[in-house]
Amino acid sequence: MLRLLALIIPLIVLASTFTELDRKLKDVKSVKVVFVQKTRYSWYPKPELSKGIFYATKDGKFRIEYTYPDRVVMVSNGKEIIILNEEDREAIIDSVENNTSPVIESLFFFSRPLRDVFQFVGELQKGNLRVLILKPIKRDENIKEVYLEVGSDLEVRRVRVVDSEGTQTTIEFIDLRKNFSPSPNLFRIELPPDVKVRKAGKAR
Repeated sequence: MLRLLALIIPLIVLASTFTELDRKLKDVKSVKVVFVQKTRYSWYPKPELSKGIFYATKDGKFRIEYTYPDRVVMVSNGKEIIILNEEDREAIIDSVENNTSPVIESLFFFSRPLRDVFQFVGELQKGNLRVLILKPIKRDENIKEVYLEVGSDLEVRRVRVVDSEGTQTTIEFIDLRKNFSPSPNLFRIELPPDVKVRKAGKAR
């Protein structure tokens, strides 16, 4: 009996971190994150580095401004997504319906509870951080495993996503602001007249 308790009690303690984080994220209405993104491909030894700022609200609106290596802006008003490459003067417009993912909505928009989207696999200690290992409950074409690195205050420091081909994308949160009041124009984008626009596979 004592041996059985020795196995069960650590699992209860670890699972409580996941539960506490899930509860804390419920209070997040909006976020602004300055981030560094590293992508490691299984077939290429050198990681791909990107930097930028991410804004999101719980109702599905978001704005991602990549500042390095290329200036790319991705904006969604909750219905459409516009991707503007400022250097190439090209833009793509697509619907949110074609790009929905419960995993993304849960991790970055906080519009779905973690427990509804992820299965808690386990927890590791990494210095002063706790690493939660999660797997999507429903099959996701792009995401196989997720590693959430959180501090003792349960603030997320890094998100590492592994896909089915072994590609690992790590997003480090350099600066995080929660529950800010976004300006009315934050989730809009005015396309310059000289930009070539493609909509749902069509060009104009």
